[in-house]
Amino acid sequence: MPAHASTAPSRRAFLTGKVARPEPEFRPPWTDEARVQAQCTGCNACVEACPQGIIEFDSHSRPRISFHGGECTFCGACAEACPQAVFDLAQPAPWPVTVEITSSCLNAAGIACQLCTDICDPRALRMDLSVRPVGAIQVDPGACTGCGACLSTCPNNAIALCDPRQQRTPA
Repeated sequence: MPAHASTAPSRRAFLTGKVARPEPEFRPPWTDEARVQAQCTGCNACVEACPQGIIEFDSHSRPRISFHGGECTFCGACAEACPQAVFDLAQPAPWPVTVEITSSCLNAAGIACQLCTDICDPRALRMDLSVRPVGAIQVDPGACTGCGACLSTCPNNAIALCDPRQQRTPA
């Protein structure tokens, strides 16, 4: 079997449109995909400078954010350590990333949970008790900084990052 055959979609998946798409990469704050591709040399300075340890390299030696057990404090250490023009600290906001609560939220199954609201410092996640039977988590996109603190707290992985710059088109 050729090496690439295991990653190729089946004929049925291709024809039905159920081809698995790779998850988008989330680049560090104060940058975007175009700047990373054009300017990043893969020097590792941003990875080493991140005090939270949430910056790692993707398969192309470009920085990405991985919120496994940590959050971004927007300290700017990554941008200050970078010797190239990858980051732009003059931007009005670090990034347009916010979160959304998916249908796999435990509250949707009638199991009361609000761990994400407890850890959200900007209070962008709130429990709406008017939704029966146990309430629902509501996201205030104006307050959400996309720091990722809520991601590792969710016991059901029901929180997803949303970057309007990476919106997918439906298949």
